[in-house]
Amino acid sequence: MTRATLLPTSTRGPVRALGAVSVSLLSIPMGISIASAATLPPPPTKPLPAELDIAPKYQEGYRCLDGNRPGPVAFAELLNAHYGKHVYGVNRRCALEHGEGRALDWMVNANTAAGLELGNAITRWLSNPDSEGRPGAMARRLGINYIIWNRQMWRAYDPGRGWAPYSGSSPHTDHIHISFTWDGAYQQTSWWTGKALLAVRYTGPTTNAGTPVPVTTPVLTASGYPLLKRGDTGKDVMLAQGVLGLAKDGSFGPATETTLKSWQSRNGVAVTGQLDNATWTKMIGLGLVPARNATAVGPLSAYVNTTIRKGSTGPAVSALQKALGGLAVDGNFGPATETKVKAFQSAHGISPTGVVATSTWNALIEATKPAAPHPLAQYADLVLKRGSSGAPVVALQKALKITADGAFGPGTESAVIAYQKSKGINPTGVVASATWKALMGQGSTTPTPPVPPPTPAPAPATPAALSTEFTPYKSTVLQTGSKGTAVRVLQAGLGGIAVDGSFGLATKRAVMALQTRWGLPATGVANIKVWNRLELEVHPLVPYWGTVAKRGSSGDAVVALQKALRLPADGTFGPGTEGAVKMAQQKARLARTGVVGTLTWKAIEKQM
Repeated sequence: MTRATLLPTSTRGPVRALGAVSVSLLSIPMGISIASAATLPPPPTKPLPAELDIAPKYQEGYRCLDGNRPGPVAFAELLNAHYGKHVYGVNRRCALEHGEGRALDWMVNANTAAGLELGNAITRWLSNPDSEGRPGAMARRLGINYIIWNRQMWRAYDPGRGWAPYSGSSPHTDHIHISFTWDGAYQQTSWWTGKALLAVRYTGPTTNAGTPVPVTTPVLTASGYPLLKRGDTGKDVMLAQGVLGLAKDGSFGPATETTLKSWQSRNGVAVTGQLDNATWTKMIGLGLVPARNATAVGPLSAYVNTTIRKGSTGPAVSALQKALGGLAVDGNFGPATETKVKAFQSAHGISPTGVVATSTWNALIEATKPAAPHPLAQYADLVLKRGSSGAPVVALQKALKITADGAFGPGTESAVIAYQKSKGINPTGVVASATWKALMGQGSTTPTPPVPPPTPAPAPATPAALSTEFTPYKSTVLQTGSKGTAVRVLQAGLGGIAVDGSFGLATKRAVMALQTRWGLPATGVANIKVWNRLELEVHPLVPYWGTVAKRGSSGDAVVALQKALRLPADGTFGPGTEGAVKMAQQKARLARTGVVGTLTWKAIEKQM
């Protein structure tokens, strides 16, 4: 074993600004070799259950604890046994997940061919889909929350973003950073136990004693906040401690209970010593905590890590009832809901316990998934005519059952005219909305009056401040064989492939992976829909760059802002949101105005 102690630090920045491990402590010693590309062994393997572990939400580190948790150490030793010994470090006091002993820095040099090959092999083994197409399956089996390597970041809690660009203070080119969930940190997942973990079990110790704290599912009150009492832990406890003027350690102990009783007495609330519905409601009414809508129903994917059963209440129950159908959506898990759950579980090969955990949520998500879009839907906004070329023309020709050469010539025009006549569409030979709809089985067969071929209006210019690196190339269609600057921009955005300006097999596969993530036909051709989706992956806040948000604002932009700042997303820009914005502005060396304009949106995006 080659282990190093990480330097202590008092700075705890956002995830995307983790400090680099000290090179003097963690550089690879002379004589320790990295497996070369030619001799790189296949990844570690072992018998594993068919069922997959849960992928919990991001578990941010905020405690200052001593010592290393066993999971990161065991994983580092697994890599060392398999690939040769490398220096690694775990605990760096008060530094996010490092400060809790559940983040691993495993040293490997991305600036050498062998090091890059090894780092890519390990990180892609963890993040790639398994044989059943489940993204990041191995990361879930090891209890990994996120990975940073070679200027890119992959999130197990948001795998749809893929390997996104990372712009923190360290490029992570000399080590792989792996943050573990608490269950991964305590080896509770299937790689270590042989049994899939289907619900979050631990939230971590609150002191240096190192004993993990089992997770309990608190009852959700009508206020939208959980019922909390002595012994409970978490961010909502910290929120209340801030109201009470206590140190925000997230642990509901005797001091919190005593101070809470005094607060309840002063504010005319029943003195229970618990954070109950009446207490939360009073705090909301006084503007001390943000309002939460307990009856709002979110997408089912928001609850995959939530376990509910008879007696549970709140939005997760409402979402369940809506998905099951035939029930009153009242947010109360009663006998009728339990009966429906058991019937659904039996019909889907799940043990009919009446308890809704990850496997049942996933089955509900699959059962309620909307039908896949028609393969031609991505082209429905395009106008094609003689002289057009590319993937849309290929799709058109295939739909017309003629030779698909991608060139809209006289033969294609004749076939279009014949098809338009057969469907009662003005036979112009130009493929616009009505023809696309007919090809997708949506069009009317009633003849329409002749109209001249439509000329698309030029797209409005995008202001420079709202442009991204992708904006100049959105009208460019790229495919196998394409070369040049546009290909380089595409490759840099996709990440994990060589940025050589040549559209080859690796680039095509990366494009297809993106298309699959977003539910687009996996053609491997980069068209405007691919550019737009890639832009959203690299710049998730770009839809709001042109929006100004400040105290008193509300709506979708505020929800997106609050999620980016990891605040309760209630859609109302209040004092808490303003304070978090000012902190983000300070970190980005912007004026601390609390007003979110283009520069602040971009700064917050970099800190995500």
